[in-house]
Amino acid sequence: MTYLRTYRWEIALASLALFAHTLLFLVVIQVNDGSVIDTVRADDGYFEIATNVLAGNGFSMATTSPYVPNALRTPGYIYPLAALLGTVGIAGAAIVQLLLSALIPVFGMHIARHITNSHRIGIIAGVILALDPTLALLSFNFYTDTLFIFLFFAWTLLIFRYLEEPRWMTLVISATVLGLAIITRPTAQYIPLLLVPFIMWRSAEGWRHSLAHVLVSLAIVGAILTPWIMRNYHEFGAVGLSSQKAYVLYTNFAPAVLSVARGSDFATEFTTFSTYEERYSNIITLKNSDAYIAKALEVVLAHPAASLFVASKSLYTFFANDGVYALLVAIGHAPYDFLWLLIPARLLWIAITIAAFIGALVYLLKQRSQLAILIILLVAYFALTSTIAAFGTNPRYRLPVDPIILALAAVGGTYLLERIRYFRRVR
Repeated sequence: MTYLRTYRWEIALASLALFAHTLLFLVVIQVNDGSVIDTVRADDGYFEIATNVLAGNGFSMATTSPYVPNALRTPGYIYPLAALLGTVGIAGAAIVQLLLSALIPVFGMHIARHITNSHRIGIIAGVILALDPTLALLSFNFYTDTLFIFLFFAWTLLIFRYLEEPRWMTLVISATVLGLAIITRPTAQYIPLLLVPFIMWRSAEGWRHSLAHVLVSLAIVGAILTPWIMRNYHEFGAVGLSSQKAYVLYTNFAPAVLSVARGSDFATEFTTFSTYEERYSNIITLKNSDAYIAKALEVVLAHPAASLFVASKSLYTFFANDGVYALLVAIGHAPYDFLWLLIPARLLWIAITIAAFIGALVYLLKQRSQLAILIILLVAYFALTSTIAAFGTNPRYRLPVDPIILALAAVGGTYLLERIRYFRRVR
């Protein structure tokens, strides 16, 4: 009973998330005429690669021979998915992912609580995450998001603890978890470098001790990533984790810029700027990534105003997209029949974003701490890296920092309420 009383909110949040995610899972299965595979199979090729790994065809997205090695995806999610598919099947793998997703709001609650030092704000953030439509949809879709967010939230809590007390054990565990998160989704691959000044700044035992922490942290992350980098060098003759950056810049951002510059549809530019093979085959690899990046940048530099518009729209979507539209589509409804829901949901996230920006400034000026700088940089990092997705940006990109945004929004909202009360008293 003592355990239940101590962790009652953690248990409640996990139960709420599991109920909401499972309910949505069952509804989407019904929409898909009872087909589990159509419900969980995502469009990024993870399921196809996992099944090829199981069948002995290698790390390939191809559905028929020849099974060409894939250059876009990393193995952090695919190998566990293959293991689950081989042991418990498709439905079993989805259920395991559902169970894992239920822990994400619990971690989110603790992140928000740590930032604000408020138990109530932490609970509110946890409830919002438990009922988040995007997280609910991803909880059973075979995307990297559930595993990545679970690992990234765990790392966030670990690095918070390290900043409070820089112990070796915390450093080793946090670096290991971050390395696993990066090999799951390489978007986070530059975060170890972002951490270097914080580790150097934090240690009170001199620069040599700080440097040792930095080197060990980078070595652990490097040890996790190196086998895959070596595989890519062997397969494609170039060093790197993934060709995703080149692929997204060339097939997403550049066509979006052209569509704005020419006043045309994105679909038209999407199909004319790149070939079918470049979009859907394994043409863009690490070896030719620089060439494709150069082609995309030619478009960007030729149309700076359109590029700025696309990037700005992507940033707006990163912060303001609520995920309700995608949820309505998934459950078989016409979204525009639910404007009464879509409009308030969008306005709510616009309000959260405005409050979070105010809260970030207030928190930074009041705290003047490493933690304040780090959390703001993490939000900026994921916001800026999302811009290359152009019109494809959605709440998936924001989820890793949602607890931070919600916590900062609470700080900003509290500050605004205090100022309103102050002006009322003065008047």
